[in-house]
Amino acid sequence: MAAPTAPDLDSLTTEALKKAGYASPSTAQLSRAQDEWIEEVKNDIWLLGKRLKSLQAEHVEVLNPGQSRYNFPSGFSSILDAKILYGDDKMDVQDSSSSTLTLDADETEGEDEIEGKEILIYSGTGKASLSQVKSFSDTTLIAQMSPTWGTTPIAGDTYVIVDLYIPLELKSISHFDEIALPYEQGPPNILYQIGDENHYGYYRLFPVPDDDYYYAIHFNYYINLLTLDLASTRMTTLYQRWRNLWIQGVKARQLESDDDDRAANEMTRYFNMVRDTVRLETYGRNIKSHFTGVRA
Repeated sequence: MAAPTAPDLDSLTTEALKKAGYASPSTAQLSRAQDEWIEEVKNDIWLLGKRLKSLQAEHVEVLNPGQSRYNFPSGFSSILDAKILYGDDKMDVQDSSSSTLTLDADETEGEDEIEGKEILIYSGTGKASLSQVKSFSDTTLIAQMSPTWGTTPIAGDTYVIVDLYIPLELKSISHFDEIALPYEQGPPNILYQIGDENHYGYYRLFPVPDDDYYYAIHFNYYINLLTLDLASTRMTTLYQRWRNLWIQGVKARQLESDDDDRAANEMTRYFNMVRDTVRLETYGRNIKSHFTGVRA
């Protein structure tokens, strides 16, 4: 039996308006539901839960020697954890595919040294792509990679084999302003978070990355739900994951707009669904840490 068709914005809002009593919703009704009410549902969820499992993402940024300030990615809300990726040598990519990398002919590390390590594309077309070597041939110099490259590198790009990870301590910018020599260089070990007017903010690293090694930063973070495009891949996933919630939110608002006697009860039901969804999507609320070892 085929898997059910995933809901989309049109099907969700159409079903919601049908449940509110409109057998054939008009274009204007659908537009209002999609442009206004779905955004209001996003806001209601956001007000109760900003660090939801389904809003997690990861980011890799290649660091430049002498530069300590970098922007958080578009859609950033808050950071979960961060680490510095550190490598000794930068070498040239010979060839690649979506799941392989042919290493430099002068590569000196062998199979036992490379397998299990991560490779960072340091410059070029695939810059900031990161993947792990699951097998490597000393003869062909071809590494089988997992997962597939975010952006497939090409010959002439450079790569760094990650030799060391430095966990970063996360602090607010007020602590950065207490540093007497903020330009001191070396392997970074502290990340200072700064907010700004564009929702996302930026961060500063200390010490400032030096030019003795090759660095990148990798961090896990939470996306700002309010900034998600309604047609984005993640929103498509959330339409399916939170299907009943979207429908109930639009239905309750249509009844409220109609001054329908059912509106108060349906709105109460809707807010209960928001709370339940946030509870289930938040680490630590539906997992017993003493049993699983998960802490959040």
